[in-house]
This record gives sequence, C-alpha cells and structure tokens, in this order.
Amino acid sequence: MALLLSFPTLAGATNLFVNNEDEETVVWSLHADKLTTMNDSKVMEAEGNVSLRQGDDYLKADFIRYYSATNWVLLKGNVQVKMGEDLMEAEEGEFDIGNRIGWLKKGKVFMEGPHIYFAGEKVTKHWGDFYTFRDAKVTACDGDVPAWSVSAKEATIELDGYSQLWHTSFAVKDQDVSYVPYFVLPMKTKRQTGFLFPEFGHSSKMGMWYSQPFYWAINDSSDMTINEQWIEKRGLMTGLEYRHQFDQYNKGWWRLDMLNDNDIDYSEDDERGGFNEDGLVRTNPERFWLRGMFDGHLADPRWKLKADLDIVSDQNYLREFKQSSAAFYPTRNALQDFFGRDLQEIDQNRTSEVQVSRDWDRMGMALGARFEQNLNIGNGNLTTSSDPSLQRMPQFDLFLFKGGLPVGESAIPLEFEAEAQAVNFFRHNGTRGSRFEIHPSVSVPLVSEYGSIIPKVGWRQTQYITESVQQYDTDRGDGRGTSRSIPDFSVAAFTEVAKVYDVSGDQKLEATVENAGKSEWVGVRHSVQPRVQYSNVPNVNQTDNPYYDANDRIWAENELRVSLVNLLTRKSASVTMTDGEKEPIPTVSYDYRDVVRFRVEQAYDFRESERTDMLDEYERRPFSDTEVELIVKPLDYLSVTNRTFWSPYENRITRHEHSVSLFKDDIGRVTTGLDFREKVDEYKRQRVIDEENLLFGDHSRTRNERIRGFNISTELTFFKPWTFRTIYKADIESGNDLEKTVELIYTHQCFEIIAEVSVMPDDTSVNMYIKLPGLTF
Repeated sequence: MALLLSFPTLAGATNLFVNNEDEETVVWSLHADKLTTMNDSKVMEAEGNVSLRQGDDYLKADFIRYYSATNWVLLKGNVQVKMGEDLMEAEEGEFDIGNRIGWLKKGKVFMEGPHIYFAGEKVTKHWGDFYTFRDAKVTACDGDVPAWSVSAKEATIELDGYSQLWHTSFAVKDQDVSYVPYFVLPMKTKRQTGFLFPEFGHSSKMGMWYSQPFYWAINDSSDMTINEQWIEKRGLMTGLEYRHQFDQYNKGWWRLDMLNDNDIDYSEDDERGGFNEDGLVRTNPERFWLRGMFDGHLADPRWKLKADLDIVSDQNYLREFKQSSAAFYPTRNALQDFFGRDLQEIDQNRTSEVQVSRDWDRMGMALGARFEQNLNIGNGNLTTSSDPSLQRMPQFDLFLFKGGLPVGESAIPLEFEAEAQAVNFFRHNGTRGSRFEIHPSVSVPLVSEYGSIIPKVGWRQTQYITESVQQYDTDRGDGRGTSRSIPDFSVAAFTEVAKVYDVSGDQKLEATVENAGKSEWVGVRHSVQPRVQYSNVPNVNQTDNPYYDANDRIWAENELRVSLVNLLTRKSASVTMTDGEKEPIPTVSYDYRDVVRFRVEQAYDFRESERTDMLDEYERRPFSDTEVELIVKPLDYLSVTNRTFWSPYENRITRHEHSVSLFKDDIGRVTTGLDFREKVDEYKRQRVIDEENLLFGDHSRTRNERIRGFNISTELTFFKPWTFRTIYKADIESGNDLEKTVELIYTHQCFEIIAEVSVMPDDTSVNMYIKLPGLTF
C-alpha cells in the first residue's frame, strides 16, 4: 500500500493518504499537540489531543503511533473510535485504518442500529461489522450499572446478523440471576427473528399461566408470531399470528389459537363464573378462535377487497380466556388500529364477511357475502338443523350518490339519489329466499339568506322470491308475500343566527419573541340554530312478506321533530416561533373550538295521537321525551357531556347520561361516566322490543328495566417513570361490581414492567408482563 506525507517534518496537523480495502486512496487527517516522525518518516508519533479523521469516522487517543508501511495505528489512553455507526471506547488498541480492522483492550462497543452495548476484556474488530469478544457483557441499557445485562466467556457479533454468546449469565443490576450455556441475540437493525419476552400470571379460573411467543421475520413484507401458552388448569394453548403488507393497498392480519381443554362442562352445574345461567353447556374439549382481517384490491386498485374472519369453537371461549395479548380486547384493539374496523361484542354471534367494491364519480357498487355463527349451536346444545341464523350469500348493493340533474347547459335545483340491493338469504331453520329492492329519492334544496328548506320524496319498491317458508306466528302473516311499494316524504327547514364578540381588549397579542408560547381568546361567536323536520311514511301492510331483517318491516311514520342548538365558539390567538430565512421568527396563529353546545329536541307523533290499538293498557303519548344535551369544553384538556331525557307524561327524568374527561400531557387522564335509565312501560317502547324479539327469536328481552351504571378510569403519569392505571365499573342498581382493575407500570429506557390485578364477577387474576423494547433472543 502506498503512503505519502504532505508534511514530512514536525507539525501540528498533517494528511495521510491511505489505500483502503477497495484499493482506493482516501485521506485521513491527523491532528495533535505534538507530531514526531522517525525512521525516515515510516513511523509517526502523535501526543496530546490526538485525532485521526476520515469523513465521519475517527480515532482519538492520548497517544497514537502510525506505521506507514502497514497503515497500522497503535492507540493508548482514552481511546475512542467511530467506524460507520459503531462507537468504541478502550484503554488501548490497534487498528489497520486501510482495512478497518483491529483490537481493543478492555473495550466497549455501542451499536446504534439495535441500540446495544458490548464490552469485553479484549474486543477484536474483523472486516465489515463482525466482532469477537472475550469476557463479554451485553446490554441495551444506558448507564454504568445497567438494569439488565448478559455476561459471557466468549461472544461473536455481526450487525444485521446474530450475536452468539457462550457460558452466559443474565444479571439484574449486575447481580446474576440465571445461567444459560448458549445464547443467541439477533443484531438486526430491522425486524428480527427470535423469542419475545414471555407473559405470565395467575387466575382463579385458570391457575398459573405462562405464555412464550416466538417472532419470525419472514421477509420485508410479512412476519409471524408463534405462541405457546401453558395454562395450569386447562392445558397447552398454541397460537399462530400471521401479518403481511405486500404494498400500500394490500395488508392482512390473521390469528388462530387452539387448545385441547382439560375441563369440559357437561351440565350447567359444571360451568363456573356466571356461565351457568344461560341454558347452555359445553361438551367440546377442542377449543379455538380463528380471526383476521384483510384490506386489498383486485387487479385494479380501484376495485377494493375487504374480508373479516371471526369463528370461535363455543359460546364460552372469549369470556373464559381473557389473559395474555391473544385475548379478545387486545385483538380487538389491534384490528381497530390496523384496519379501522371492529369485531362483534364479546357475547354476540361471530360474523365473517367478504366484500368487493368500487366507486365512480356518481355511482358505487359492492358485492359480498356474510356468514353469522350462532354460538348456541353445537357442543351439546342446539343442532345445526334448528339454527335460525341468517346468512347473506351473496349480497349486491348499488348506490347512486346524491347530485344535481343537469338540463341543457344549466341545472335545475333538483338532487337525485338511489339505492338498490339484491340479496339471497339462507338459513337452516326459517324462511329462505331472495329480496330485490330499489329506493330512489328526489330532493329540492331551497337556499336563501334566511335559511334552507329541503323537501324530499322517495319510493321503495321491494320484490321477494321465497324458496321455503317456516311459519313462527300465524298472526303475523304466512311469509309468502311477493312485493311491497312504500312511498316516503320528508321536509327539513333550518337556519342560523349568529353574532361575533371581540374579547381581545385594547392590547392585542403581538408577534414578538417575548410573547412566544402565549395564547389568549380574541373572539367568541354565538350562534342559534333552529331546525324543524317532518317525516311521513304511510302504513303499508307487510305482515305476509318474509321477515329476514328489520328492513322487511318499514314502520309507518308521521312525525314532527323540532330542535334548537346554541353554540359558543371561541377564537384563540397564539404566538409561536416558525422557521425564517436566517433564524426563527414569531408569528401569530389562530385556532377555533366549540366551547359550549346546548341542544334541546322533542318530537310529536301524529300516528300515536290517533292510535286505537291497546288503549286499555297504554294511553296515547304522542310527545317524545324532551332531550337536553350540554357539551362543555372550556379547556383543551377538559370535556363535560350531559344528556338528559324528561317525560312530559311521567313528569320525571327517564334517562341520564353523564361523562367527564380530563387529560393533561405528562400528568395523566381521568374519564368517568354515570348512566341512569328508569323503568318506563309505554306502547311505543314495547312495540319496538316486541318486533326485535320476533326478529332475533329471543322473547325474554325487554326494555322495561331500571338501569344504574357507573364507570371511571384513571391514568397517572407524573410520577416518572411510574404509571398508575385503574378501571372501575359498577352496576349501582344491583350493588355489584362489574370490574376492578389496577395496573402499575414501570417504564425504563430499556425495559417495561406491567403488573396487573383484575377482579371480575367470574374471575380474579394477577398478571405480569415484561417488555424489552426491540429485543428478541
């Protein structure tokens, strides 16, 4: 290798021209308080604040000796080396700056990509990003005494590869707690294959449990988590979770958990924890939950494809297995975050569906199928032949979006929209057939400076093709009807009166450096928004038609609804520093928030005022409850909502809904809710629930119940690094607690510990989760 010295004599700085491993000449700059050349300039010694730099890479020490023939550098005292993204420290070391290899005595290496520290009695850097250590210590924690570390007699490390350690011990605060003869640690800067940290806990129903996940980074666009969960009283549960995102249009999340249960409930007396009052048993030992979602497209991204999968082995699975990150609520949250769609509630039938859709400028279409799993079927309960669950296979929807009707070069003030649907209904027990429906409507928006009036008229035409009939109630027709025609009419009128008040005072908030960070109200807008809406649907006899869903019974309607909204909106000015050409400059920005929203609403039902049915049991009550809603948001971190319903006939409040939310960064949050519903028995309320009972086949349901509910959740974060969370839910009417959960979280730079105690009516559990961010092993 060739070497040239630009200054062959003593100097405080000089350049070294070195051929690297690619036979390219690079320049290293040598700076020191004192430079000395020896042996005809073949050896150079530098003392005092010595640094040898090439680009962003450097070698620093109290003393450096450079050998020009081999490009070898000896370093002593406070050695610091940066090569690529790696930082090294040592007492002394030697490096070949041409090939970038060398060794360190009592060295320490920091790899920025995976944020890992390695230290050893001797550290050898090989070509590339490969190291070997003797008497090594590994940790992801900052500080001289790391929260956790792994020690080893020998170790090898390769960035974007794996670290192998022999004769290792795991230490907490430098105190050994376990020994492992061989340990593998992925050193990839991206996703990395390996074991994730386990979860464990105890439940009164499950006993001790331990969950060990293994993460597999398949490729850049897909990965999988394989999970084994040991449950003391139930057995071994295996979980497989697969995720993929091949491009910006295609992504999927799928998971299967399965268990051969040691516990079988042959009778309701065998069931525990509140499950022995539903009239069902569970005789299946093979238990599972298969769920997932997919968003994608066909060949053209404009043709969107969505799929939801949710199938469970029995009615108790989701209510029993509530521990670990594979339970219902963690799964639900993950799917909501990833897809923006929700699962059915935990105690409802499971729903799976697939849909292909596309939108054009004025039109949209969707073709799909929907399967509903009845959890009362099988496992010693109802048979498949008695299943009344309705399946939609297939369903086709066509939409014409609201828009004007162009006539020549202008457009008349008419807006036209329409919906059409064709669906085939299948079920094992019940009426089966197809329904075809179209519902066009025309509206006339009349807008003036005084307000708006929008009349609207529509027509619903439905045709039925019935394959087979199952008659439940002869008083409700024979289910062999073939069609219906229902017109509908509505008119809405609304306006707004508003005034703006200047509250900034004489002194305006100016854009100065001194005012940076300050804000103040500068204006308040008060608006009053009255609205009147009338709706009319004639009474059309539909009892002979099939009853598949609520759309098969369109209720007659003749109602006038009036509402009044008062709205206070504040305008706030804030001074912030923004980027200027040379330096940050102060600017004034404005934002708006609805501080107070007060709404009063009531309806009058003309049909109810003329009703002749069941007058001996229910008097006429055409006026609806008066609804009063108050939402107050005086501060960025405070929100108060109150919703109250008052009956003019009962002369009392029939329903309350109250909630308060308080949130502040670096302090925490508090959210509380209080709900009341009185026992009210009147014709309109009972008619609705009777029809729903007929539809769902559950005649035990009623709305004539008194309900008192309270919930509060808190999260305190200002005791850094501790976070304290609580959840409390109660049924005030019965005096029973529904949930009491306490979480204590300790967040460290390199780990997180979550301790949780939860008390439910059917179970008490204590769980522990330890997370080492970004680390697998």
